[in-house]
Amino acid sequence: MLRSAAALLCVAIVPMSVAQAASPADLVRVAKQAKLSDIDQRRKACGDERTVAAWIKAAFAPSSKPAVWSGGRCILTFKERPRDIGTGWCAHAHITPKRGGRASTIEIYFEPPKAGKLGKAFAFRSLLRTKHGPDYGRDSVAFETNWGEAYVAKYDPSDAGCD
Repeated sequence: MLRSAAALLCVAIVPMSVAQAASPADLVRVAKQAKLSDIDQRRKACGDERTVAAWIKAAFAPSSKPAVWSGGRCILTFKERPRDIGTGWCAHAHITPKRGGRASTIEIYFEPPKAGKLGKAFAFRSLLRTKHGPDYGRDSVAFETNWGEAYVAKYDPSDAGCD
């Protein structure tokens, strides 16, 4: 996790014609169906085969408003860090606490489309609003744990699983 991530966060710049090779609706649809084990090494190590949509519902529905999805260029990027550069193809789930506060964002990175077909989902990135400020992350377990600590009364960190 990186603290004070907002200072380093930048928007990936990709020519519009390249980014339009996959529709926002397609990016969202495929991201929701992606398995956590395909985009998150910690979830892969423990064999978590849930879809992103199932995980979001199970982990956040009790304490958040319904996720608001969008698709397009990756926005949670660090141009100085090669693994965090992002691509022109991402899906974003914006999750807002029920009791108020700013939305946190989960982003699924996709490989470039080939032969008219959307590329494979391959990475998880997030920006979570905590009481200590923004927290940039690369795994869903940490996001879920940090969300629980910030927004769930009497949160038990073992609920995030996969330890």
